[in-house]
Amino acid sequence: MASRLLLSALAAVLSCGCSKAAIKTYPVNGKVEIKDGDASLLARSNIELLHETDEALRPSGKITPSGDFTIETLYQGRILPGAPEGTYKVRIILADESDEGVPKRKGDPIHRRYFDFQTSGLTFKVPGGDYTVSLSRK
Repeated sequence: MASRLLLSALAAVLSCGCSKAAIKTYPVNGKVEIKDGDASLLARSNIELLHETDEALRPSGKITPSGDFTIETLYQGRILPGAPEGTYKVRIILADESDEGVPKRKGDPIHRRYFDFQTSGLTFKVPGGDYTVSLSRK
């Protein structure tokens, strides 16, 4: 009887350990620059990545007032630092309001093409080196 309980407990532990497959991520830290504008207008906005072969894989990160960002990946209910290996399309998702709930800008601080994966023209290769994102208003 005790050996059966032990085997049942062992099976339960092993099955729980296998349900959360590990995924390797690589650091992705970068900077957003606006050629003819102020990157601080993108503060609290997000930079989002779309994996070339797995559309469910969408790492993202918040843009700071200085334009810096750090990418994280939501995977199986956990937030992991960085992004898995691969090539990604990139887009910007604007924050709509300030902390006080007041709209913080009039008009778009960057061209609207950067809001869509298909039209942004932005890509990242992970792992990679330079994750500088150069944007323009035009």
